[in-house]
Amino acid sequence: MTGTQSTATAAREARAAYMRMQTADVTIDDVRSAAARIAPYIHRTPLFDSATLSRLTGVNLGLKAENLQRTGAFQARGALNAVLCLSEEQRERGVVTLSAGNHGQGLAYAAKIADVRCVVFMPESAVPAKVAAVKEYGAEARFASSMETLFAAMDQYRESQGLHFVHPFGDPDIIAGQGTVGLEIMEDSPDVDTIVVCVGGGGLISGIAVAAKALNPRVRIVGVEPEGAPVVTRSLVAGYPVTIEKITTVADGLAAPFAAPTSQRLIERLVDDVVIVTDDEILSALRLLLQRTKLLVEPAGAAATAALLAGRAGAQPGSRVVTTLSGGNVDFEKLKRFL
Repeated sequence: MTGTQSTATAAREARAAYMRMQTADVTIDDVRSAAARIAPYIHRTPLFDSATLSRLTGVNLGLKAENLQRTGAFQARGALNAVLCLSEEQRERGVVTLSAGNHGQGLAYAAKIADVRCVVFMPESAVPAKVAAVKEYGAEARFASSMETLFAAMDQYRESQGLHFVHPFGDPDIIAGQGTVGLEIMEDSPDVDTIVVCVGGGGLISGIAVAAKALNPRVRIVGVEPEGAPVVTRSLVAGYPVTIEKITTVADGLAAPFAAPTSQRLIERLVDDVVIVTDDEILSALRLLLQRTKLLVEPAGAAATAALLAGRAGAQPGSRVVTTLSGGNVDFEKLKRFL
């Protein structure tokens, strides 16, 4: 394939992928297929109970510890499913994405397993440990000045190189892979009444909602966004996926600058509520989780628990609640300041 042919093919595919995100659905069968596909390459993460946090929140609380997942975050699940679903042509061309870090690490890990070229565009402010991990998995890290300018830089490079874009949260294969978290929660805690999920672009919560609601339609799904990056909340208000011009949050893992059609549509249909937490509430939850459960999470991984501690998740007293600890890739210098 010549460079011109490769670029033209990539452009057509990008348009087709966008249209697919406009119309695609994700089902429980997709999630189950993803679970079987990625099982050899991921950890089935534990669901821990915490007596102290249960007392403080007034519920029977379980913690889904995706901070113990391979690559240190849940994103490895969706990335593996997306890469393992690539066509032969897409594998030959290689993949590109944009990420604050965790999706990039997940895609780099998946690409290494599949022996596929991988390029990850990250903001210059990305956590150094996340950048280093992307490179250690064999991917190429490239940078843009901010999260807000990341997509344009990535898309220009994608077009020039003929790479296949793996959307960090809007790709149906990504969503199905993240939905395996929901399958495990429902298997390990079938009596769960409410699942509280951190929200960046919405891939994790939409996948969990697909799985959990299919198995028990009465389960409440509550999303949690940081006040400085409320892209899903604003998209729900607008009625369509929006882009936000300024992002300011300590939770870099939740700093999505835009929403996506497929994930947003699933959230509208299946998620019961989306609430907002402050950076101070997130950091308070991070400290409490480390002190009381000995689980180290990054700020994004503490957001769901923060909403419960702040009384915003709408959980009934005494009910069974599970919160997601989405990742643990925290920079040690920043951790010292957080503590």
